[in-house]
Amino acid sequence: MSSNDELPQNSKSKPPAPILCAGALFEPTLPAAWAPTLHLLADIEELQDEAKGSREQREARGRDLHDRLMRGIDALSEPVPDELHAASASFRTWFTEAVLLWLRFAGSSSAPLVDTVASRPLLDFPLDLPEGSEGIPLVRRALREALEWEEAELGRIERAMDHLTSNLTLKHRITKALAAELAAKGGASPAACAELMCGIYGPVPWRPGDVDLLMTSTAIFFCLRASAPAAGSPGAEGSGEAPRLEVPGWDERPEEERRAIAAFIARCDATNTAETARFPAFGYFDRAAIDPALARSLAETASVPPEVVTQTLATMVMVLRTPEVEDFVVHDAWGHVWQEALAEFEWEYAVLPRIEEPLALDTTFPGGQGPGIASAFVERGGRTELDEAALRRFAEVDLRARIQVATSNGLAEMLADFAESKYAWHRPALKLPDVSLLPITGLKLDLTVGDVRRQVARWAAPYRALAEDAGARARLVDALSPRVPAAGLKEAVDRAGALLWRELAPAFDDTLRPVDAGGGAIRSSACRRIVLQLALVATVLERALAASGAGGPRTEPAWRDPASCVDLLLMTIARFYEQDRQRNFWHLDQISATGFVEACGRLRAALSKPGSP
Repeated sequence: MSSNDELPQNSKSKPPAPILCAGALFEPTLPAAWAPTLHLLADIEELQDEAKGSREQREARGRDLHDRLMRGIDALSEPVPDELHAASASFRTWFTEAVLLWLRFAGSSSAPLVDTVASRPLLDFPLDLPEGSEGIPLVRRALREALEWEEAELGRIERAMDHLTSNLTLKHRITKALAAELAAKGGASPAACAELMCGIYGPVPWRPGDVDLLMTSTAIFFCLRASAPAAGSPGAEGSGEAPRLEVPGWDERPEEERRAIAAFIARCDATNTAETARFPAFGYFDRAAIDPALARSLAETASVPPEVVTQTLATMVMVLRTPEVEDFVVHDAWGHVWQEALAEFEWEYAVLPRIEEPLALDTTFPGGQGPGIASAFVERGGRTELDEAALRRFAEVDLRARIQVATSNGLAEMLADFAESKYAWHRPALKLPDVSLLPITGLKLDLTVGDVRRQVARWAAPYRALAEDAGARARLVDALSPRVPAAGLKEAVDRAGALLWRELAPAFDDTLRPVDAGGGAIRSSACRRIVLQLALVATVLERALAASGAGGPRTEPAWRDPASCVDLLLMTIARFYEQDRQRNFWHLDQISATGFVEACGRLRAALSKPGSP
């Protein structure tokens, strides 16, 4: 039989339900066939354990584990939803937005405008579509033709993207003004760098030669000439020795001067973490310390109020130790800046430090929509009772919001790591410093997995407290007391804590290695699912990068083959993700193999038509 019409009706089965998807986040099991991949990912995380061997031994093992992961990860492939294809109505709009953002990507950073560090990586970061390229108007024209836009429609979308990226122009004006001001003083001399540092960070007694300056069109790195102390050595965290500058005559400076500088360095060291309320910048910054005269001067040049200059500088300025510059500059200047300038990752970074906050009475965690935990405690017959259905509704919305913020952080760091991988592919002679034990041309999954597992404990913290901490339950009882009867309240709160911890157990499990669950399945958890999905995204990015560099030197500009342009792939992933973060995270790997390839094929065809230069 060759016709489906000749088959019995009941032989037509429904397509299998998706496994890695938003709806299945708290499901209890995964296919047992996925166990080998989880074992590999757990082994990859353990590369960071120094007890597992020397760095050289762990790097060798990392190469083997990475190769095995890449060979076997296609076993996780699932059917692709129809809406991810280029023919879907929604795809046409958001992919157009992604292409228009790609046209702006080169402007999200630059080669240094000022550089007293002599940083190599930023001099020639490889771009698929450089700023000012002849390809920019040609790609726009091809986009209009390939996706059949009327000029007015495309113009409307462009204006929306102009609004989204408007602070990019302001950052350019600020750095151009600062560079011009330095030039007017004879250049970025040691004295001028120290003066600018004081203008932005306040009157710390810097001397000429204490501070280096590295400035791109969108980021300002002040670099202190202080060596990073080795772990466990005098001067390391917890050693009791004050930080110091590695400059001539340091020990002869007045004690008060040394103390003020050491305190500033210590404050920077304590705040230089991935959590930041001023993304894409990080670390210590005090808006009130900016010299009002400097703010007014920059405001006049940029044609904006001084407070806007101050707010914008807060997203641009960072302090590093000079020896650590190359650890950060590509990752931040080309990896993170676009995530704020061309996308909207910044609000999730801003709430990430709050992920451990207690459960709120009247609201869910930011990003969720619905009533707070108080909605689960109701009065019946003069007593307080627990509405279990309302409790589950609250907890699922609240937990998904917390998990999404943590997931966005992991994704953003991976996409920033990708900038370093791209640099390593195209500039192999200039090896960047790397904490990861995996090949530098790949993604840093050993770090990513560890980051996700640490976040599990954080998003679980308020739920663990409610289940295990009598004090936390007592505080919730006190907060609810004005709203509901005292009778039965303590018992209802006790039940709520135990119920949530039991029924949402997959959300709180931070283990990664597979555990047999019987029936051809292994135990699932939100952590395992997120790590598996990030591994799939990493695979897509690594394969795209390898394909973009295959075949040796290009014979035509990269932009003429949009499907090979990894910068466009980044914009596509980010724009698709931001349409619906909680849902689309689980399809980021699939979009690149379906709609992206189809739409890029149309773009290439339009660019290749006779008459296109």
